[in-house]
Amino acid sequence: MKMVYVAVGFGGVIGAISRFLLDSLISRTVLPPSSGILIVNLLGCFIIGFFLALKSHRFSAIFRIGFVTGFVGSFTTFSSFSLKALELFMKWGIRTSLLYSTLTIIGGYCFVHLGQSVAAKIEEG
Repeated sequence: MKMVYVAVGFGGVIGAISRFLLDSLISRTVLPPSSGILIVNLLGCFIIGFFLALKSHRFSAIFRIGFVTGFVGSFTTFSSFSLKALELFMKWGIRTSLLYSTLTIIGGYCFVHLGQSVAAKIEEG
């Protein structure tokens, strides 16, 4: 049972560092403010959809828990999303905040579905 905690912890560290690095990289580009967290959340939604749609025999249970709960859980940062939405509301108003929130949520649904579809095609051979 202790290996599960190690797997989740290790995945969490890697996911958090990955989120920070990708958000930092994107934030230094010409994209609008908060694009980094939006892209990270959409990418995380795709990854979780893709990975969970793959057949379970490909990976051990500990790896799956460490990857999904640890890595993707710390990578997708819903709490960071909420903070960014509030910051946008306070700085730019309700329209900007709602646009950001809507794009994140609807885009997330779409990217989870896309990840599942891509994985299903791979599974088909």
